[in-house]
Amino acid sequence: MNYQDELYNLAREIDAATAAVAQTAQQTEHQPLQVPLPGDLGSITVSGAGELTAVTLDGTELHQYTADALSRTLLRAIQDAETQAERRRADTIAAAVAETGLA
Repeated sequence: MNYQDELYNLAREIDAATAAVAQTAQQTEHQPLQVPLPGDLGSITVSGAGELTAVTLDGTELHQYTADALSRTLLRAIQDAETQAERRRADTIAAAVAETGLA
């Protein structure tokens, strides 16, 4: 095998590995993440990319919260869910990169 063939084959391997990592990243973005709220209040759901998709509240638990306390609880939970989604995505991509040997 000559030098050009080796370079061509190496480039193909890199392209295939890069495509595999990109596919993994895209799949992760479509996997929702649900984070429970404290005290059985409900849950926050974000996309794999960390975008808020749903807030589910149990109406029977709402009486325990003032408007201010509820808004702070929801904001913290949304931020936590976004952070968890970002961390999961980064970890998944890092694992895919390591698996392909690109790192």
